[in-house]
Amino acid sequence: MNDEKLTAYLKNLLEKGQMAEAIDISKEMGAQLSEEEINSYIFQYLEQGWLSKAVEGSKAAGVELPDEMLFGWIDKYLEEGQIYSAINAIKFLGLPPPKDRLIEAGRKCLNEVELYKGLDAFKAAGEEVPEEELLICGNKCFEKGELYPGLEAYEKANKTPTDELLTLCGDRCFEEGWTNRGIEAYERSNMSPTKEKLLACASRCFMDKNKDEGRRAIVEANKASE
Repeated sequence: MNDEKLTAYLKNLLEKGQMAEAIDISKEMGAQLSEEEINSYIFQYLEQGWLSKAVEGSKAAGVELPDEMLFGWIDKYLEEGQIYSAINAIKFLGLPPPKDRLIEAGRKCLNEVELYKGLDAFKAAGEEVPEEELLICGNKCFEKGELYPGLEAYEKANKTPTDELLTLCGDRCFEEGWTNRGIEAYERSNMSPTKEKLLACASRCFMDKNKDEGRRAIVEANKASE
């Protein structure tokens, strides 16, 4: 393997978080990864939420990462809504879950209509999501045309969304060119979309080069009344 190919291969390993392997191969091949390069990739791993890869890589490189710094990164992940990075880091370091911080991050996710991240943050904290917060998140999901997260939020709250919410969701779906989802939302409300809305949806579908859903919108429009 010539120098150019070796450099490219090592770079590929480093970018995938396989620092220990890259270091071993570089030693075997008589190459040397610079301290600056190693530190740069460790920081990159932390930025990407790969705390475990950063720790494993730093150990292979003989670089010490202070606990206080790692705890700070976990706080940063929670603050920025990187829930899974935070949860994985907490598990990797064997730390007790920071209950209050997880709940705070979970509430923020729910408020930002990130249902699944919010649910998992509460789960990691060992707490149930309050019904009111589930319903608020569900309502926001419907307003954005996110039918399935909205339905799941209501199901977890043991509630049924109103016909008005479902048709609101359906209308938003049609505006975005999401024919199938919009029709399902209307079907769940036992109501029917107007021909005008379906034709507008078809136009949006074809504009977005979504021919299959565009054709379905036209078929449904031909069945619909004004």
